[in-house]
Amino acid sequence: MRAIVFLISDGVVPSNVGRGYVVRRLIRRVVRTGRLLGIKGDGRGDLEGAFSPIIAEKVVELSTHIDADVKNKAPRIFEELKREELRFVQTLERGEKLLEEKLADALSSAERNGTVPCLAGEDVFLLYDTFGFPMEITKEVAEERGVSIDMDGFDIEMEKQRRQSQAAHNTVRLAIENGENIAENVRDTEFIGYDRLHCKAMIENLMVNGNPAVQVSEGSNVEVLLNKTPFYAESGGQIGDHGFLYISEGDNQPKAVVEIIDVQKSLGNIFVHKGTVQKGVVEVGKEVEAAVDLKLRQRAKVQELLICSFIVMYISSFQTYKLFKIIVSTVGFCRFIILQLIYCKLHLKRL
Repeated sequence: MRAIVFLISDGVVPSNVGRGYVVRRLIRRVVRTGRLLGIKGDGRGDLEGAFSPIIAEKVVELSTHIDADVKNKAPRIFEELKREELRFVQTLERGEKLLEEKLADALSSAERNGTVPCLAGEDVFLLYDTFGFPMEITKEVAEERGVSIDMDGFDIEMEKQRRQSQAAHNTVRLAIENGENIAENVRDTEFIGYDRLHCKAMIENLMVNGNPAVQVSEGSNVEVLLNKTPFYAESGGQIGDHGFLYISEGDNQPKAVVEIIDVQKSLGNIFVHKGTVQKGVVEVGKEVEAAVDLKLRQRAKVQELLICSFIVMYISSFQTYKLFKIIVSTVGFCRFIILQLIYCKLHLKRL
């Protein structure tokens, strides 16, 4: 519980990714242990309440002399704990009955066939995907009953879901109301952003709220499909570029300007530039000057370089690699940066 309190104090909230998932798993372990010990509700008579904030109160009290900020953030810590516990209790109540049925089936089947009882991977995934029942909890309960679980089968089902989710995430909606899909009639976008930050391109399609448009006027949000682009699309942790599309006529003064705030990659290799018409009217077939915001791209590259350098520095030896894992999984980002600076100072002294 002490780890949970300090993590939430550092700004880490329960989630399904990264440090947030560490907090979530720790809270779930506390809640399940409490239920196994017979704690109902808040343990003080309120069956609809939560007991973890009550335990956290004592942790905060004992930790004030270590970090005074924990006490200042206590209300938020208690609220996060209460919300997460009550949500997890609902999950347990939904899945426990089905899990018991599946475990009973596995035990009876093993007894009839003279085999080792094993819970099918498909059943573990069903509990996880349909009922939100955490795999690690399923594994703990099954082991308590002497039943193993088919992790290979579970991993196969998870991989299927991951591929489906990835495909859905990477596909920008290009369908229009009558069911047609303009992606079938659009060529892949030629990407030239590795070497150039601006280029002339042709507007091949415009969309407003998912519907195709021939022209879009000032003040409207728009999605622009070009024949070629210098803009990075969001991918693999790399954010999409920002910038502008300019339409000029003769005097080199922009007649229309579109500010691009995001770029996504759709079916195949189609780049969808999302933005707002800041000036004039944009039309299909017009030539534009596409220009990437250089400062924003440089900031993104600096961030990537810093992350890579941090990783290289900390995995330079086995001992520092273990330290890195402990730090990332147990403290907040601010503390991690402070420890990192201390490490750099000591390292420079050695040199």
